Amino acid sequence: MLKPETYPEPPVRITHLQTHISHIFLTGGLVYKIKKAVQFDFLDFSTLTKRGYYCRQEVMLNRRLTQRIYLRVVKITSENGRPVINGKGPVLEYAVLMREMPQERMMNRMLLAGEVEEKAIRAIVRKLVPFYRQARTGEGIDPFGQIGVIKKNTEENFFETKPYVNRLISRRDYHLLASETRNFLRQQKKLFQQRISEGFIRDCHGDLHSANICLDQRIQIYDCIEFNHRFRYSDVASDLAFLSMDLDFHGVPHLSDLLIKEYVRLSGDRNLPRVLNFYKSYRAYVRAKIHSFTAHDPEIAPGERREESRLAKKYYHLALHYIQYHRPILIVVFGLMGSGKTALAQELARQTGWLLYSSDEIRKTLVGLPPTARKWESFGKGIYGDKISRKTYRMMREEAEGQLRKGRSVILDGSYKRQAERLALVALGEKTKVRIRFLECRAPLKVIRKRLDRRRLETAAVSDGRWEIFHQQRRDFDPLEEPIKSLCRSIRTIEPPESLVARLRTSLHI
Repeated sequence: MLKPETYPEPPVRITHLQTHISHIFLTGGLVYKIKKAVQFDFLDFSTLTKRGYYCRQEVMLNRRLTQRIYLRVVKITSENGRPVINGKGPVLEYAVLMREMPQERMMNRMLLAGEVEEKAIRAIVRKLVPFYRQARTGEGIDPFGQIGVIKKNTEENFFETKPYVNRLISRRDYHLLASETRNFLRQQKKLFQQRISEGFIRDCHGDLHSANICLDQRIQIYDCIEFNHRFRYSDVASDLAFLSMDLDFHGVPHLSDLLIKEYVRLSGDRNLPRVLNFYKSYRAYVRAKIHSFTAHDPEIAPGERREESRLAKKYYHLALHYIQYHRPILIVVFGLMGSGKTALAQELARQTGWLLYSSDEIRKTLVGLPPTARKWESFGKGIYGDKISRKTYRMMREEAEGQLRKGRSVILDGSYKRQAERLALVALGEKTKVRIRFLECRAPLKVIRKRLDRRRLETAAVSDGRWEIFHQQRRDFDPLEEPIKSLCRSIRTIEPPESLVARLRTSLHI
């Protein structure tokens, strides 16, 4: 294939590239892609017949997200003892014939050069939303979203990377990744079943990352998985997680966030963020595995193998980063009345799907009142006295503990003016072995007064906070001390809750 006479058209040049499963020959306008005669647990190219079949599958499937790129399958035949493209002799091999795309417009190269803009991400999303909407689903595909199939994929990864433990990944990190992955699958069975019932298991791309995207005048998304239904039939969240992870890997998390935000907005898939980090970890591990294979391929040059080892280590680290943030988290949104804590907590719950417990609602439930019933009590009196307050916060802890032990993240919304109540939550976090973060809401006094005055006129408001008792609460508010200070972030709530939460989720990895 490196000899010009092999080709029916005179090559401008011949460039040979290879992966662990393919040989690729660029001839200056056309590309010939030959499948290696390899066999893994997830792939079987061991016979000529199978390689021919998968070449035809590759052309058919990749035409879904490309235009005029995948041309046809060609035969490499033997004539006079040498290989010839589409000759009349015995078939030696098959190759996928493609048009060569402009290398300078490959997304991975553009990311390295800092040339990928937000408009490109939006254009990719506009291409993917109808693709997923029209992709096959239902009988024959839905089962690939079941826990058993997903577990088979993850366990296969761990089995196939055992040879690289203490070479490319430490034994500790390897076992931590495996245990955290298994924990998430065990704890979120209902969530995965919900993804199936809502129709999000589709015939996807399967290998959606920047090296398989060309940002030409027409965006071309190519090189999908043709050799294994188990990798292509998946939750659309798994497909998108690959590209989202890849953008993180390239140091542009803002583009990763935009990709998911735009997709959720245009598709209406509000539950996607709940499984995103799990699938990002899975996808990062897949990349680590592939680079591990290549790093130990004797056909690869030593210098290239060293680079592949470096990339594998980086992907293993990224996979661990994502899966650790899938442990349940307890978020405590607190602060003075009118500080914006309830609006922030409600928006955080909306974006994450996590359970939200409000002190205002639980307090009134305890005394038999509907949530919107008004109780204009004096400060610290009646239902706002110490006795009812202690019961309220104890019930919130008990409810939170029950959910955290089920592997569910929880948001608590209350003033939490007493340091003792905050410390009780830290103890709860330690007891249930979950992460805990405090978000203290603050706002300028004129903003707080405006909010409290407006709230007093709202018939559907749950809180009874008002300006005439605000300063009493302010004086009665215990100062922040350790260990709360180290677990706390101060939030100035003068922006819309939507934008505040979007930034928080990025910085807190939630």
